[in-house]
Amino acid sequence: LLTAISIERCVSILCPLWYRCRRPQRLSAMVCALLWVLSITVIAMVTSLCLLHEHEHCRVALISMYALNFLIFAPAMVISNVILFIKVLCSSKRRQPKRLYIVIFLTVLFFLIFGVPLSIWNFLQQFGYSLVPTQVVFLLACINSSINPFIYFLVGSCRRRCSLVSFQVAFRRVFEE
Repeated sequence: LLTAISIERCVSILCPLWYRCRRPQRLSAMVCALLWVLSITVIAMVTSLCLLHEHEHCRVALISMYALNFLIFAPAMVISNVILFIKVLCSSKRRQPKRLYIVIFLTVLFFLIFGVPLSIWNFLQQFGYSLVPTQVVFLLACINSSINPFIYFLVGSCRRRCSLVSFQVAFRRVFEE
């Protein structure tokens, strides 16, 4: 879903007229539904193969799942967010970058820093490599799972200067844009 959000935000910035006038209304819902179906299918396949003790097929399915995660989805997020970031920086001379773009950029950045290492570690585990301890990788994954509310709070509470406000006000400010 982060990949879909990143690509959609990037397209909305690069092609604003097409995005507003020609983009199908239900495109986001269809893309998210397809991603959920893909995810459920892959997880069901991996689970069934691994529970049936089909070790070689299970291993291939796991490798495919991890490869899909960091060879397809992560690069798409990186590319679209780099484009988005460059575009926001270029346009920030005229006006301040919108908070929503900052939230998306930070969310994806922290996902790449804290979430992708688990996929890479799992992928390398299938080949017998272990570069870092298990605890480090799972700590990074836990940080990834819990960092988004802090991003929303910090970005939502910072206008000209940072001030502490309630979570409700911070969330409202972020999502108003």
